[in-house]
Amino acid sequence: MVDGRARSGRAGRGAAAVLGFGGGSSALVVLLGLAGWAAGQTADPVSLGESVPRGAASRVRIELKAQGLFRPALPPDKMGPEAKMPKPVSLDVQTRLIFNERVIALAGEATAVDTTGGRAAGGAARGKPVRVVRHVMQAASAINGEKGEIRPMTAVLRPEVALLVAERSDVDGPVVVFSPAGPLTRSELEVVQAVGDPLAIAEILPAGPVKTGRSWRVGEAAARGISQYDAITANTLEAVLESVDEARAIVRLHGRVEGSLQGAQGLMTCDGVLTFDRRRGWIDRFELNRAESRRPGPIEAGLDVKSTLTFTRVAENPPATLSDAALAKVSLRAAPQSFWLALEAPDGKSYLLHDRRWHVFWDDRKLVVLKRLEGSRVVAQCNVVVGPPAGRGKHQDPDQFRDEVRRVLGPRFVQFIGTGTVDGDPAGGFRYKVGVQGREGDLGVVWYYYLVAGPEGDQLVVTYTLAARDAQAFGDQDAEMIGTLRWHQARQADARRR
Repeated sequence: MVDGRARSGRAGRGAAAVLGFGGGSSALVVLLGLAGWAAGQTADPVSLGESVPRGAASRVRIELKAQGLFRPALPPDKMGPEAKMPKPVSLDVQTRLIFNERVIALAGEATAVDTTGGRAAGGAARGKPVRVVRHVMQAASAINGEKGEIRPMTAVLRPEVALLVAERSDVDGPVVVFSPAGPLTRSELEVVQAVGDPLAIAEILPAGPVKTGRSWRVGEAAARGISQYDAITANTLEAVLESVDEARAIVRLHGRVEGSLQGAQGLMTCDGVLTFDRRRGWIDRFELNRAESRRPGPIEAGLDVKSTLTFTRVAENPPATLSDAALAKVSLRAAPQSFWLALEAPDGKSYLLHDRRWHVFWDDRKLVVLKRLEGSRVVAQCNVVVGPPAGRGKHQDPDQFRDEVRRVLGPRFVQFIGTGTVDGDPAGGFRYKVGVQGREGDLGVVWYYYLVAGPEGDQLVVTYTLAARDAQAFGDQDAEMIGTLRWHQARQADARRR
């Protein structure tokens, strides 16, 4: 599994033909008209919406470089009423995502100007892509801070999940990415479902024809795609058609976006330029400068950063992995489990699956903390801690574990609300659950403690904490997650037996 966490050109026109015309006022009109057209200043409105054939293939490169200040959160064991927040530290972030892409679903008919009457060569329909399949060539992120105050973090994509599907099921919704081969990790998802996705930046383009020099409001879908905010509260982004010729259009973008990412409120100013390839019917280059200030939130820490996003796309024949024959062997349709994420235990000996509303808040070699976000509110927390080894085929005594839970909770304990073994890994293992009702001050709290042991005697303690008022809505999510927990040794041994 994965470790860590994360010019436009202008088609020139020769002047020789213009210079060949004779003098006089009519010739001057022709001269001025052709010169203006050559400079890209067409008087007629043009349509710039993406219009590509189903099956269109390209190679996309997205890079983000950011520098600024990071306001880190307190470690879980340092939190308390007297705790002081750590000082801001310098931050340097670099991400790179390179993939081949093939369009597999369109939203509708062509909106861009083309000479094929809305049909591509071979009769393929043209329109706006809403679903694509990708083969990732490179996906990595690196985060570094000054003087070791930020633990350097890197994330890469495992080769076995390099085939991805990206889609927008809602016209104003976000781009969602999954791998047909199995669950991604959170750090992998953050690399491949990132800012600057081509399905999102296409929404910068105008909905109808525009003239050179005219501007339009950029909608929420594009604002989300270039900011990564999952909720937009204000958007003043504006685009203007700067120039256009037969081959391409140049669009400038500026403004600001206010919103939140995982409950952390932010403000981002943007200034950039894109080029639209009129023959291909897509954006082929986008460069955006961003400046963001974000307050700390329930999941994300605060930051003040400046960043540059660059996006390039070129037409390229699909690799063998995106051929008709290869894709016919893969189910590209999303199922509910397609969107699950995999979480490695701190010692790397086991993993479990969870849905995408669980976010990693803390991750080190002893402890992983997940928080469940509903909207902007944290409704539950899950701690995964490595326990002492018990020896092959053994585990801690359940009665001793239950007594230890009561001792740790101390005055917060009110009563047990259920104890007993639960179904385990088919490959072997032991699982025991202790439910507790208690109080934190005036707040009613529910804890679910799990003792989980593998065939080799490795042990985990997994704890779910939630307000009593949220228990009914939370339901059996704890049991569902624990039911997915698997031990690597057991799976490897089972694979060898097969």
